[in-house]
Amino acid sequence: MKADIIIVGGGIVGSSIAYHLSQLAGAGTVLLLERDHTYTHAATPLANGGIRRLFSLPENIQMADFGLSFYQRFSKDMRVEGHSADIGFRRQGYLFLSDNGGAAQMEENFRMQESMGVPVTLLNPTELSRRFPSVKTTGVDLAVLSDQDGWIDPHAALMGFRRKAIASGVTYQEAEVIRLEKAGNAVRRAHDKDGATFEADVFINASGAWCAELAQTVDLELPVEPMSRESYFFRCGEAVEPLPFIKTETDLAFRPEGQGYVGGVPDWSEKPGWNFSVAPERFNSVVWPALAERIPAMQSLKLERSWRGHYARSVLDYSPILGPCHGVLDNFFLANGFSGHGIMHAPAVGMGLAEYVVEGAYQTLGLDCFGYRRILENRPYREKGII
Repeated sequence: MKADIIIVGGGIVGSSIAYHLSQLAGAGTVLLLERDHTYTHAATPLANGGIRRLFSLPENIQMADFGLSFYQRFSKDMRVEGHSADIGFRRQGYLFLSDNGGAAQMEENFRMQESMGVPVTLLNPTELSRRFPSVKTTGVDLAVLSDQDGWIDPHAALMGFRRKAIASGVTYQEAEVIRLEKAGNAVRRAHDKDGATFEADVFINASGAWCAELAQTVDLELPVEPMSRESYFFRCGEAVEPLPFIKTETDLAFRPEGQGYVGGVPDWSEKPGWNFSVAPERFNSVVWPALAERIPAMQSLKLERSWRGHYARSVLDYSPILGPCHGVLDNFFLANGFSGHGIMHAPAVGMGLAEYVVEGAYQTLGLDCFGYRRILENRPYREKGII
């Protein structure tokens, strides 16, 4: 089977690229290869769906801002006849808490965000307590609130991108690509586990946490690791005011979800790799105490569900790896290493990669700083916000 462009990976990043390519004249035929159309173990449906602009790097802020605007229009722009494109957009805000000595960096990031037009508010502990009475401020030096940010239903967004891309002419095919084949300085074919072969003029690696494994098949080293994270859905037995998405320097992260909350605390002792087994007992020993310490009303909790997903950690600098591999593999493009930010950055990355493939350069946003050249030259472009 042959196409002009092949995308490997049909999660939200790959599907955004597919959609944006379908909107550009001159893209040609687009074939997207996805290993599992049920998305049972895919990262996107298992994610928390946060959309926020609380970053240190201006390009990350710009990408998130683009994504926020895109998702606000999503239900209208991405609607396909017979299918809703409602993604449950909740503009309930983000709240970052400095509780581990990082107040100076958080304030520096705040100045950057403010200078770029993000509506952010710097809060001292007294102001924080006044704004959110349920939040215990002991140990908190500073907080930053972006009350126009929020979250979406990531599975609904993925399905919206997918349906719109298909309606616009993109072909989705279920195929587990196990290796790529190169000739000279170009990728020529993709091979799946069933022996099928796919040819194209351009290949795009959007395979999420599997991206490094795929790149290795054409001798390309990507410093990206699959990291497993367990999440929990729980209910609070006491009344709490409406809360934003809360993230702390001590790694607590949670947000409202329906009549309860979703969130967790990452286990940094866990080695990179694949792990889909859940350990609900960790909720009682680690997560619950952290929640109750920061929100005393959450001493009364009921855990209802736990699950695991994976994200692609960019080891060099926590920043994505985007664009062409010029001088190495001239027709191979990367959309990898989002370190947990893939959903919020997917619209901008989709637009940017589509522009680069068709026009030969980024047009809407300047994303060259995230290129593969910095990997070859070991030049980190580090995100210094809470990851």
